[in-house]
Amino acid sequence: MNIKKSIIPIIISAVIVVITTGINHLEHALRTTIGDLLTFPVVFFSMFLLPIAPIMYGLITRDKIGSITIGVVPVVGLFLYIYLSSIISRDFTRIDALAFFGILAILGGLEGYFASIKEIQYNILAICCFLFWVVFFIRGFID
Repeated sequence: MNIKKSIIPIIISAVIVVITTGINHLEHALRTTIGDLLTFPVVFFSMFLLPIAPIMYGLITRDKIGSITIGVVPVVGLFLYIYLSSIISRDFTRIDALAFFGILAILGGLEGYFASIKEIQYNILAICCFLFWVVFFIRGFID
């Protein structure tokens, strides 16, 4: 396996996690600085960067492994960002959270894989996985 080829998706995944978590921390500062009207699109874009990135990377590069990496690693990074302290203290009992993020990671990986295939039917499957990801993500916060 080519190391240089696998470093770029990992760097992109790390940037996605930093953007997603950073916008979450800066949301209040953004509201006071640019107002509620402009804050919503920024927060919206940052949260949907997770499912959009593997599709974009797969369509542009046609790299299957890299696209899967960009679909899975940011979701796992977000999970660790949220639950790392309880995992370290051995107080993690949220199996439903593990299942939630696991399904999101699987859907993200499938998005990247299908988007990296050059045929239109697979690209449509990638878009369907994207839609399932979005619905499942929103549904997880409603329940």
